[in-house]
Amino acid sequence: MPQTLAEISPFRSTSTVGNVLRRAEELLAAAGVENPRRDAEALLAHCLKVEPWRLLLEREKVLTPGEEAEFQTLLEARRARRPLAYIRGWTGFHDLILACDPRALVPRPETEILVEEAFRFLAGKGAPEVIEIGCGTGAIALALARQLPGAVLGASDISPAALELARDNAARLGLLEKVDLRLGDLFAPWTDRRGGGVDLVVANPPYLSRQELAAAPPEVREFEPRLALDGGEDGLEVIRRLIEEVAGYLQPSGRLIFEIGAGQGAAVRRLAGETEGWDFLELARDYCGRDRVAVFGRRDG
Repeated sequence: MPQTLAEISPFRSTSTVGNVLRRAEELLAAAGVENPRRDAEALLAHCLKVEPWRLLLEREKVLTPGEEAEFQTLLEARRARRPLAYIRGWTGFHDLILACDPRALVPRPETEILVEEAFRFLAGKGAPEVIEIGCGTGAIALALARQLPGAVLGASDISPAALELARDNAARLGLLEKVDLRLGDLFAPWTDRRGGGVDLVVANPPYLSRQELAAAPPEVREFEPRLALDGGEDGLEVIRRLIEEVAGYLQPSGRLIFEIGAGQGAAVRRLAGETEGWDFLELARDYCGRDRVAVFGRRDG
């Protein structure tokens, strides 16, 4: 199997968009990339600074030597299983374009379900107070800030590097003044909010078990920050702490909405029953029909 575009195509005149895409797809497929055609198109579009759909209209365009060299560099990074979002330096989330790099987890489409559940709960509330725990890129808090201009929003992360990335994203999106960004583990940065006045706490905590993390795809296992992924031996270590600590911050009608692993629905139901003051309210499923977002409420609410 050829190892590079140059080895497949020694003749510069054949380096059209269509040919290069076909060869790149072969190389990515051989490397085990899950969606080789999609990723080849995304990388070439990024290289050519066009939308991916434009490639369909320019299949006979011949790449310049510089374009082909740049594409080769991007392709090699993806063949090494570096996440697409890290290669391009950005990713889409909800209605945002976020800077994305190894300082934080790549926001997933499934996490948009959490955002929608938050919007559903907050509908009609004039100036709700919301805290995001473990904000990473800032995806959840910034999506809420964009759509809820009256909300009082805070977001925190234990990683200084991730918090710096979230701050960069907030500034670029013109939302830096809308979100109070703080450094610390879980609720440690929010002791001034303790006392039961927060309407909603949202989180995408680490929830992979050690076994799941060891078996995860290279994109996850080798490139994304372990701190944002490792949920302990059973994947519930951080979730337990989140559930135990959050009650002191929520008002009686408040909610905790957090993302969970696909097989953790039954476990979080048990945790609700075992933790004083909580009712398990519902599970929202992802686009594949798997449990993905848990909604907890206080029993006195």
